[in-house]
Amino acid sequence: MKRKAIRELEAWKRKPSRKPMLLQGVRQCGKTYLLKQLFAPSFPGYHYFDLEKNTAAASVFRKGSLDPRALLKELELVSDTNISPDRDLIIFDEIQACPRALTALKYFCDDMADCYICAAGSLSGVTMSDQPFPVGKLEYTDLYSMNFMEFLDALEEERLKNSLQNAIEEESLPEAAHDKLWNILGEYIVVGGMPEAVKAYRSIRRESLRTAFAEARKVQENLIRGYLADMAKYSGHSNSMHIERIWSNLPSQLGREQNGNSSRYRFKGVIPGRKGFRGLEGPIDWLEKTGLVLKYSIVNRGELPLSAYTAQGRFKLYAHDTGILGALADIPLLDRGGFHEGFYKGWVAESFVAQEFSAAGVEPNIAWKENTAEVEFLLQKRNDVIPVEVKAGRRSHSRSAGTFAGKYDPPEIVKLGYWNFRKRGITRFIPLYAASMLNTQFTENNPQTHF
Repeated sequence: MKRKAIRELEAWKRKPSRKPMLLQGVRQCGKTYLLKQLFAPSFPGYHYFDLEKNTAAASVFRKGSLDPRALLKELELVSDTNISPDRDLIIFDEIQACPRALTALKYFCDDMADCYICAAGSLSGVTMSDQPFPVGKLEYTDLYSMNFMEFLDALEEERLKNSLQNAIEEESLPEAAHDKLWNILGEYIVVGGMPEAVKAYRSIRRESLRTAFAEARKVQENLIRGYLADMAKYSGHSNSMHIERIWSNLPSQLGREQNGNSSRYRFKGVIPGRKGFRGLEGPIDWLEKTGLVLKYSIVNRGELPLSAYTAQGRFKLYAHDTGILGALADIPLLDRGGFHEGFYKGWVAESFVAQEFSAAGVEPNIAWKENTAEVEFLLQKRNDVIPVEVKAGRRSHSRSAGTFAGKYDPPEIVKLGYWNFRKRGITRFIPLYAASMLNTQFTENNPQTHF
C-alpha cells in the first residue's frame, strides 16, 4: 500500500548530512511497513532491529557506553552482518521499549551525521519515556492512519484518484465520478485508515461488503484493546482508568448536540469526583500526546491571532480514525457503508475532516463559536481567516457561515458536503472527500501537496 509519508523520508535521505529520523504514530498505523517495505528497498542494504522482540539488540543499548561506533560493532555481532552506516539503512523499531536507544540517537547525530538511521515507535511509549530525550538532535515524521487518497490507492481505484486530482486543479468533476467517490467515502467512514483494517477489508470487498466491513471491525476492536493495554502500561493503574473513561466517553461527547454536529467537550460526569478542565487535564493531555485524539480549540472571535481567543477548557475532541470511532461507538455496520441517514453522521463527518486535516498538516486546529453561531473549522490564509463548514448530507444552507462572513468579512467561505465542486459568490462548495485539498489551497505553513 502506498503512503504519502515516503516523500518526507526520501527528502531526508537526499540530505548530505542528516539527523536520525524518528517516525512516530499510534499503534499499528503502518510505521514498520513504511520503513521496511517502502523505504528500505531504495538502499543497497538495510538492518532491522526490533527492540521489543530482539532482546539481544536491546541489551546492546542497556549496558555500557552509548558511543555510536561501539554500538554498531555490537549490533553487527547480534545480526551477524556487516553494517555500512554511510550506505545502509539502519532501523530501530519499537524504540519506546528501550529508552536508552532513544537517548543514543543524540550521539549518532553528533558523531555520525552521515549515518542513515530511522527509528520508529508508538507515541504512547516515546512521549512517556523517563530517559533523557535527544532534544534538537532528531528529525520527525508523523504517520497517521491512511487518508482518503491513500485508501483509493489501496483499493486500486487509480482512475478515480486521477479524476479527483484533476478536478482539484480544474474544480470540475464528472457526476459519475462524484457518485462513485461519495460511495467509497461511505466505505472509508466504516473502515477508516488503519492499515490492517484496510487490508482485511479490501481482501474480500468485491465478494461481500457486509462481510468485509465485519472483518475490518474485528481488527478495529483488537486495536482498541491494544490502546487500552498501552494506557495501563505507560500511565499507571489509577491514571489509566481515568484515561480509559475519557477515551470510552468520546462518542458520547461528540453526539451531545441534537442537530448531529459535534459538541464542545463537557467535563461533568466523565470521571466521578472530578469537575472542570483541571480535573481531566492530565488524562486528556495523555490521549492527545499519544495521537489517539485530535484536539480542536474553540475560539470566540474570528480574527488573528486566533491563539489569542482560545481558552484551556474550551475545545472539541475527535478520534484519530473514523473506523476506530465507529467501533468505539458501536455504530451499526451497513451494507453499503457508513454515510447514510443516522443520528451520528454529522459528528462522524466532522471527525473525518479533522482526521484529513491532521494527516495533511493543516494547522492550527481551531473551531469557532460566538453566541449561537458556530463554524466547525477555521483555516488561516496569509492575514485572512477562512471559515469551513461541514455537512454530511445534501443541505448546504447554514446561517452560521453567513454570520461569520457578516462580522469578519472573509475573502472566501468553504463548505464541505455531498455536493460537487462549484462556486457561488464567495462560497466554494467542495465535496467532503476532497477535504485534504485545503492543505495547499489555504495554508502556507506546509506548501507540499497532500496527494
